[in-house]
Amino acid sequence: MIFDITRMLAPATPAFPGDPPVVITPVMQIAKGDACNVSAISMSVHAGTHVDAPRHYAEGAPGADALDLCTLISPAYVVSLPGVMTITPEVLSDALAIDLKGMAVLIHTRASEAATRVFDPAFSTFTPQAAEWLRASGVHLIGTDAPSVDPVDSTELPAHKAFGAAGLLIVENLILCDVPDGLYQLAVLPLKISDADGAPARAVLISKSALNWQ
Repeated sequence: MIFDITRMLAPATPAFPGDPPVVITPVMQIAKGDACNVSAISMSVHAGTHVDAPRHYAEGAPGADALDLCTLISPAYVVSLPGVMTITPEVLSDALAIDLKGMAVLIHTRASEAATRVFDPAFSTFTPQAAEWLRASGVHLIGTDAPSVDPVDSTELPAHKAFGAAGLLIVENLILCDVPDGLYQLAVLPLKISDADGAPARAVLISKSALNWQ
């Protein structure tokens, strides 16, 4: 089975405070006599499901066009933490008692079930120490259904910077409704935008049965 864990991009997609909204504008329309339908889109590169490039939190760091696809296509473990608002090493060690070496970890919180048309600032975030615990466990990518790994009012972005220092890529705004906890194959393909600090992405999880894993 394949789970599409990508949030829909639409004018109703809630924008992170301070980010521009998603605007989709018809440029050509068959209904108005044009040869085809063509649309223009304007939005933040962090709208909807997206990958944070290191340039997002570190000046001069690599942009979205330099992201390693080998990291973005890998085994992944989904774990639900519905009642946890601050994700710490202790929370992770209790929830992830498996070998995580070479894997991505995707965190399913209450954000997946939150309203899709209104920005909810009360989402689960990570401590910087959680990033170090994941690095020590061999994890190379962290995914969350929340819009950020740091609190909405953070200006220093300590979790972003800690994940960057630990060498973990960050994928935000996933939607993990109806995805059972467990092991999958993850594929996240961000748009190849030159020097961008992030990129919208299509993200899917492929179940073991679909891959005929033994």
